[in-house]
Amino acid sequence: MALTPVADRLTAIDDEHLTRLGFRADDRHDALLTIRRALDEPTVLARVQYIADQLLEQLGIFDRPKDPFAVPEGFDDLDPAVLDKEWGVGVLPLLALVATADDVAGFHAGRGIDPEVSRRSLSDLGQQAWVHRRTFSGFGLHTYPWMRICWSGALYWLGRLQFNLTRYHGDWVVSTHIPESGPLTPEACAESFGWARTFFAEHFPDYPTTVFHCGSWLLDPQLTEVLAPESNMVRFQQLWELDDEQRVGDPDALFFVFRRRGEVDLETLPQDTSLQRAIVAKIRAGGHWQLREGTFGQDRFAG
Repeated sequence: MALTPVADRLTAIDDEHLTRLGFRADDRHDALLTIRRALDEPTVLARVQYIADQLLEQLGIFDRPKDPFAVPEGFDDLDPAVLDKEWGVGVLPLLALVATADDVAGFHAGRGIDPEVSRRSLSDLGQQAWVHRRTFSGFGLHTYPWMRICWSGALYWLGRLQFNLTRYHGDWVVSTHIPESGPLTPEACAESFGWARTFFAEHFPDYPTTVFHCGSWLLDPQLTEVLAPESNMVRFQQLWELDDEQRVGDPDALFFVFRRRGEVDLETLPQDTSLQRAIVAKIRAGGHWQLREGTFGQDRFAG
């Protein structure tokens, strides 16, 4: 099902709309300039239209969704590498996400979700544009594959934490994510977990869940060797019953602690905190941080 032409959608976007989507002033400025430029490029608009249509088709699909950002070979003669260079990494997906945000809000409303929860959840788009700017010093959205989860209608920002419906070992679970939005205090986490427990039971009774899930480098038990037992990160980690699988988590540790992607010169990284020093020391010594996954029962937190 095709949505209203992307050109019409983008023409209606203004500063207020982008503010609701969580964009900061510099990213709002660049987004509006990019929209005006795209409106004069029919081939670019056609690609944005295709991505937007795919996003709309995936709205409400949580189980084995397709990649809405995958444009078929031969769709046009645009070179992805050239697009990234001339427009910025992830900018065309960003335009498609902006153009379809109201559709996602409509899905939220159809599930009876509070408009403020909807707005906060969709504001992750602006948050990710800010993360991109901090990482690459410019406008873009290199994390656009992550946004598929939110734009499917599965992810919600509830207090300190974000949560989404997904399958884990074949069962539906509520997966947990940690946005960069303040201290990870036990009290704030408890409030979020309690909220999530009742939220998904109320608004998604057709997806019954009994456990919370998390997959993150923050669940690496090695962190307990370098952080105080009473630290927020260690106390968060202690919530989870870990699976046995271990994957290399160095890229995640470097990204979330230092906002660096790709090849990283360890000598250039700040060493102001004990965590920063520990991250670098282990990698420099030939060790690795781990990505771990864990779960715990939702009944631990009353709604």
